[in-house]
Amino acid sequence: MTDETLPGPVDFILVEFPGSADIGPAAQALTDLVDSGTVRLYDVAVLRKAADGSCLALDLGSSDDAGGFAPFAGARSDMFDETDLAESAEALEPDTIGLLVAYENAWAVPFVNAAFSAGAQVVASERIPAQTIVDVLEAAEAAENAL
Repeated sequence: MTDETLPGPVDFILVEFPGSADIGPAAQALTDLVDSGTVRLYDVAVLRKAADGSCLALDLGSSDDAGGFAPFAGARSDMFDETDLAESAEALEPDTIGLLVAYENAWAVPFVNAAFSAGAQVVASERIPAQTIVDVLEAAEAAENAL
């Protein structure tokens, strides 16, 4: 792989929506990220877990139940296998919809290529959960207000 073809960091996320949620706005937000070039999608799977615990992976290309994610039916790199889907389904609560997405942080590609061209290597990488960021910012705000 040449420096010009190095990908940006690739992440996955499993998001759980209540079964009755309108997931259309989330689908639109993902569409906007793709259209702006911020992310590139590798794989998208939508899972519906019934109240009885049974789970079904929706066919995005033909499902009216896809909640706006049907345009991503072509995002299939086979990064997710049957084991990944089964583990994702196991993680979901009953009566929910799960969105499993593998995406490249395309915004980082120029930085990654420049860094690797300079001989850099990744020494550590970790995703900080959004709730951790919220908690830290709220604690900082509370401390500031206490002064």
